[in-house]
Amino acid sequence: MSASDAELLAAWKDGDRKAGGELIDRYFESVRRFFLNKVGEGADDLIQQTFLACVQQRDQIRTPEAFRGYLFAAARSKLIDWLRLKCTNPQFDVEVDSVMSAGMSPSAEVAARDDERLLVIALRHLPVELQIALELYYFQNVRGRELEIALALAPGTVRSRLRRGLELLSKKVGELSTSSELRRLTDTSLQRWAAHLDDER
Repeated sequence: MSASDAELLAAWKDGDRKAGGELIDRYFESVRRFFLNKVGEGADDLIQQTFLACVQQRDQIRTPEAFRGYLFAAARSKLIDWLRLKCTNPQFDVEVDSVMSAGMSPSAEVAARDDERLLVIALRHLPVELQIALELYYFQNVRGRELEIALALAPGTVRSRLRRGLELLSKKVGELSTSSELRRLTDTSLQRWAAHLDDER
């Protein structure tokens, strides 16, 4: 049985570089997807910055079992800094503006099915903070304490952010869908997402 994140982190803190490498390898693809769906070009630098921050801050991680939360908190921080640096709008606000309004060109690597592709594209038109919350919860399966750490939010605020994100996402899907059938399929996915959120109450 493979070691847990907490076990690998403990070994890494004790000087086991192999354990640290295994922990980074475990989440490399997740972090890669996180950035590719938001910035496209520049993603490689942001991935490196995120894992470097993780290396530098590993001894400050106080909840080892929530390692992913700290990792995505670092990724979120690097992303926001990047967007503010690259965006030509000095008033750019991640609570209001999307990666698309910031002039980013996310990777063309999206889901295979048309309804999933529509969801991914619609997500890119949401305010950055809402896009991050929805993607971490539904695509990366980051939940509970890990999600609170990643978003730097209290539990109740996390839930309200997810609710608000789903509402805006549904509206954006309606604006972007090219056929009633595609909209129906995508609505089914959104309903499933909402039901999952209700189940965790």
